[in-house]
Amino acid sequence: MKRLLIAILLLAVLFSAGCSKAPTQETAATEIASEQTEYAIPQELPGVWASADAGKLMMSETITFGEDGSLTVSGTYEGSDMGTIYGTYRVEHNRILCDITGGTTPYQISYAFRIDGRELVLTDDDGDATYLRTS
Repeated sequence: MKRLLIAILLLAVLFSAGCSKAPTQETAATEIASEQTEYAIPQELPGVWASADAGKLMMSETITFGEDGSLTVSGTYEGSDMGTIYGTYRVEHNRILCDITGGTTPYQISYAFRIDGRELVLTDDDGDATYLRTS
């Protein structure tokens, strides 16, 4: 009787293990594709952009977006060089995601953006900043 009971239990374990649903190739491929979604840099973004207005602080910036995803931002305050920071950027939907890695303590920042001809508007929690294409 014990042998019969052990055989039945072993068969039950084997059947329950064999009945689990294995992931299909299609499901696995879909998951991988969604994880690897890349967004292209809009062709009108790479180039050099300068502040359209120095504003109340008399501060202006020059931003260079490289075609390779490189980023350089140079600042001037009342005509004096305030330094340059470096990093990389990527575009997702209507957002520019920047990883600043040089010239200051590393940090990340993102902006909503829109381009109208030679005008670039970057928007964050502080509001809009307008830049004009210089090259």
